[in-house]
Amino acid sequence: MDLYSSPLSCSLAVHIAMREAGITPTLHRVDRKTKRLADGTDFRTISPLAIVLVIRLPDGRILTESVAVLQYLADQVPDRHLAPPWGSPERYRLIEWLNFITTELHKKHLWMIFGSKTTPEMKQWSRELAPPALEHVARHLAQREVLVGNDFTVADAYMFWALFVAPHGGLSLNPYPALKAYVERIRNRPAVAAALAIEGPLYAEEAAAGNAPVPVGAAAAAGGNPQPAL
Repeated sequence: MDLYSSPLSCSLAVHIAMREAGITPTLHRVDRKTKRLADGTDFRTISPLAIVLVIRLPDGRILTESVAVLQYLADQVPDRHLAPPWGSPERYRLIEWLNFITTELHKKHLWMIFGSKTTPEMKQWSRELAPPALEHVARHLAQREVLVGNDFTVADAYMFWALFVAPHGGLSLNPYPALKAYVERIRNRPAVAAALAIEGPLYAEEAAAGNAPVPVGAAAAAGGNPQPAL
């Protein structure tokens, strides 16, 4: 299955979900600046908004948006329990968490902090508003291993990405031991380790080429050296 992505961006969640589903993706790397693929193809001809992530379905059509793509993948392999069955109360809890991640963590904070078009003031404003959302997740995970039910689901793939990159934007997880423990627990899953082993070096290449900017003000917010934007 084709996955159009940028290393360690939000598409990492889908990469992880694919591997958890037993799917080895064919990765098409989208240049963050030029929006072109390695062969020179303009990504806009595939996805007009030129925003990762995108997958190509078996019938050739494309599917976008994390909440849709992650559930699509889960539903291809129901025996792997990557999403509760449709119609069950747990399925709506999964949707609840997916929407929380995409709106309250991803777009409201991570996109703002790592975005190349947001000002330093906007980045700092977003950092200052992030604690309530992180506290909400920490309270939930202090009592459980995963977000929904007893199994790792696609919501955990997405939450892992959000919490994994957050410290690199100046959102420390130190005040939230439950979140730090969750990240380490999920990071040790074979599918997650495999995805990181591929995307980590690719991201390092981008950083070395100056194609992975450091968020303005991240060093001050984190209380240390600047970290690369993921």
